[in-house]
Amino acid sequence: MKINRMFNSARNIVFGLINRLVAMLLPFVLRTTLIYTLGVEYLGLNSLFSSILVALSLAELGFGSAIIYSMYKPIAEDDNIKICALLNLYKKIYRLMGCVILVVGLLITPFLKFLINGSYPSDINLYLLYFIYLGNTVISYFLFSYKQSILIAHQRNDILSNINTAINFVLYSIQIAILLIYKNYYTFILILPISTVLNNFIVSTIVNKKYPHYACKGNIEKEELREIKKRVGALVGHRLSGTIVRSSDNLVISAVLGLTILAMYNNYLMIITAIIGILSIVNNSITPSVGNSIIVEKTEKNYSDFKKVFLVYAWLVGWSTVAVITLIQPFMALWMGKKMLLPFSTVLLFSIYLYFWLIRQTVLIYKDAAGMWWSDRYKPYIEAITNLVLNLVIVRYIGVNGVLISTIISMSFIAIPWETYALFKNYFKCKPNEYYLRFFTYIVITLVGGILTYIICLVVPDGSLGYLAIKILICLVVPNIVFLIGVFNMKEFKEILYTGARIFRRRFDLAKIK
Repeated sequence: MKINRMFNSARNIVFGLINRLVAMLLPFVLRTTLIYTLGVEYLGLNSLFSSILVALSLAELGFGSAIIYSMYKPIAEDDNIKICALLNLYKKIYRLMGCVILVVGLLITPFLKFLINGSYPSDINLYLLYFIYLGNTVISYFLFSYKQSILIAHQRNDILSNINTAINFVLYSIQIAILLIYKNYYTFILILPISTVLNNFIVSTIVNKKYPHYACKGNIEKEELREIKKRVGALVGHRLSGTIVRSSDNLVISAVLGLTILAMYNNYLMIITAIIGILSIVNNSITPSVGNSIIVEKTEKNYSDFKKVFLVYAWLVGWSTVAVITLIQPFMALWMGKKMLLPFSTVLLFSIYLYFWLIRQTVLIYKDAAGMWWSDRYKPYIEAITNLVLNLVIVRYIGVNGVLISTIISMSFIAIPWETYALFKNYFKCKPNEYYLRFFTYIVITLVGGILTYIICLVVPDGSLGYLAIKILICLVVPNIVFLIGVFNMKEFKEILYTGARIFRRRFDLAKIK
């Protein structure tokens, strides 16, 4: 099967951005409405239960990533029998995982109160609310979520993005209306499982129509099954690490500092998560294309592409980090009021957290696309344990900042060096010296751009949307000029310009012919 990797990646990114904008703006309105109609403690409950269910979803163990990776080669070779067998295996695994999540979720029910320090809304039945969240998670495993793998492996993330855009728009609109009219939290939450069911049925219908030759039937060979089990065995640790790093922060803050601090923390985290979500569109959009390229192209070609992807990603990450440092406090003051602001030291730590979380993604894209989870299989366990231990110790002494410091330490001293070594040693077959040189260069460029932008923005006072708009304009111009100056003479940048010009010229010539 001949696949246009660049076209598919571009299409996935465009529709992914539209979906992400909806998924950013409407939750922002929803959080604001929730706080002003019901109160900050309801927002804290929302964050707490979401974190618990993210942790329970660890039961999926990475089977999805392993199955999707296994589909790259049979799709390229039009091996429909093998794809059907993989889909059948995925269906069985997902339903088993749904049962596991349900059982484990019920077993931890008696311990819910111990995860909350202080009070929670008196009109809320904590257990009933938790069962609604748990049901929403479990439903997806028993329906047709496994069929999404077909679209992802075929580089059609844009279809999933369009479905999510429509469903999210309707979901959030209804939830906002319920809060404004009825001010009832139970009705507000009950909309979640309804939207989950609808989303799964729509995806299933589209997959059946677009790929009717795929059905859940047949069995894969024992050797292939062993390979999948090996990949899953490695992915368990990676899923565990990611879950602990993302979810343990909320659990520790709730248990030690209370729901109000948790809500304040998550107001900032929502912005950080939104930025990560936007850039994750790039990850999700190009990973299948990179996977296809790894199968059909030489290592030298993929290494050249890797350096270009890293430059683009570092530029986006650096710009995003500068924007957080200069804009998040004045934005929060206008949105939530000065009483809901965290110290500027926390903002700096959020910015460092964001930078290191995102800058590693280029390495992870190529590792995931190559199915290289076994090569650094011990890394996530050490990262997760380090992060959790530091969380429990530091947060008691320095509060919220301790949560961020713990994550920064575990990422910068354990995750990034280990992941990089694994990729370069096992796939590129060279030392990562050039990569680290570029890494350091991009950090310096980001620091220069950030300091310069922050100093200029200090001249502009806070307190109004107009002043915030001026600061946004400064953030759009200054750091990007600094980055352009910093990378202008790099070989990768010139190759990107050449490729862009060639694509534009080709499109222009085709348009003239038509």
